[in-house]
Amino acid sequence: MELQDRCLHLCRHIQTLTDVHTTLLNVRDKCFACEPFRMSCQLSENGCTAYHTHLYGAYEAERWDGKYIYYCPCGLTFVAATPLFTSAPMEYCLIVGPIVMSNDDDPDDDITLEPEALSALPRMTTAQVRSLSEVLSSALASFSIDLLPPDVDSGSQASFLQMMYDLTTDTPSRLYPIENERQFQEYIRTGNKAAAQELLNTLLAHIYARAGTDIPQIKSRIQELLVLMSRAAIDGGADVDEILSLCQHYASEVDSLTGIEALNRWIGAILHKFISFAFDFNTVKHQNVIFKTNAYIKEHLSEKISLDQAAEQVYLSKSYFCRIIKEELGCTFTEYVNRIRVDRSKALLRSTGMSIAEIACAVGFDDQSYYTRIFKKQVGLAPGKFREQAVQRR
Repeated sequence: MELQDRCLHLCRHIQTLTDVHTTLLNVRDKCFACEPFRMSCQLSENGCTAYHTHLYGAYEAERWDGKYIYYCPCGLTFVAATPLFTSAPMEYCLIVGPIVMSNDDDPDDDITLEPEALSALPRMTTAQVRSLSEVLSSALASFSIDLLPPDVDSGSQASFLQMMYDLTTDTPSRLYPIENERQFQEYIRTGNKAAAQELLNTLLAHIYARAGTDIPQIKSRIQELLVLMSRAAIDGGADVDEILSLCQHYASEVDSLTGIEALNRWIGAILHKFISFAFDFNTVKHQNVIFKTNAYIKEHLSEKISLDQAAEQVYLSKSYFCRIIKEELGCTFTEYVNRIRVDRSKALLRSTGMSIAEIACAVGFDDQSYYTRIFKKQVGLAPGKFREQAVQRR
């Protein structure tokens, strides 16, 4: 059975078992192999196409051992899982969702959908979603073992081989076109994927024609192109830490690649990833970070929550993580944690008979006086006064 058929077969079983919509993203052909879940989305006036949101999830799944839990910009949870081949880029990714992920004491206030639409969606706890991601990853791991990576498209490969033949039979053209590297970087900086891919093919053809069968030399030049691409993506607006982290990850993969076809597909896929991280994913990625951070804080609200821990949960450097929080929410990380703690304490003040000291401790404040000061700063009232007014309004 072909890889796509096996993935679609698994999609049907997952959806039947969980009653959660499951689709298949064809990364190579830039489309969905079966219809994705669609709902009104704040990213587009005409509704969410879902493609960039789920391509981001697919890329992150490939990066993090074949599975990734993420949020769409509306706050709904999805799970991405992909079979991993060490000698070829990802071709398919299973997308399971949407799921309303919350524990018993978590309200759905963060999800930007009407209550009627929300009530029709399946619900899972955090633990259940994590288990679902593990099951998907394990199921797809067997695909990676059983199946060989897909072949390179014969049409594009024939065109590339013809270009190499022309170079090897035309001596003047074998001079490496260094000026093309500068234009190549410019295409990446401006997000022109088609032109960048075409020029990448030209550069690769020259590299292969000059190196012949010297695979170590070819891999060395591929590494140089990787550096050029990464610098151009950063110039185009991609995050420095993220791109350098991806570069480190990819540098370790080069040695496992054998043959021109594998190298072509591998570096071509990386080119598209770098441009996507610079131009396509910023809104999706930032919203995902905010929702993940929110969920993590709520799950550990009564504990000490450090900036290091929170940044680690979303796989970002502290500096980049703090910048996203500041840009998206207009506050520092500590202020954001305190905001969530105060919001939870307001619910406890309204609905329980717990003392102020007990509530302060329950939402993660070690000191009652500090809690009272933060509460009054945010709400405009002391916690006791807030409770009195809440009782009077009943």
